[in-house]
Amino acid sequence: MSEYHYVFIRPGFPRDRLLGDIAEACRGELEPVDEEFIDYAANLGHAAAEVELTHEYEEDHGMPFERYDSLLTVRDFDSDVKRQEAIARRIFDTLAATGRYDLMLVRDLQELLASFGRQE
Repeated sequence: MSEYHYVFIRPGFPRDRLLGDIAEACRGELEPVDEEFIDYAANLGHAAAEVELTHEYEEDHGMPFERYDSLLTVRDFDSDVKRQEAIARRIFDTLAATGRYDLMLVRDLQELLASFGRQE
């Protein structure tokens, strides 16, 4: 089973600004995707960044997923977990630097790696 890194984001609005900030953080273009759970995706070379504008995750392992509007998943094509985490941290840090979002960086929906903003 693959292990992914996730960035939970709030607020998820306005969507145009959120998508623009994510695209800039990914250093690529987000393209609309016609899949059940993925709304937009970017090819990052060795990985994909997949954006869900809404999600249905609820609190688990003490992490309040339901408080976050949107979700970005980083998935390395070669299952290189270290490279995947480095990409996810770079995206997280770039979004945090905007000061517009509350964020949680999570490994495999099991472990909180970093958070930014109000965590009430």
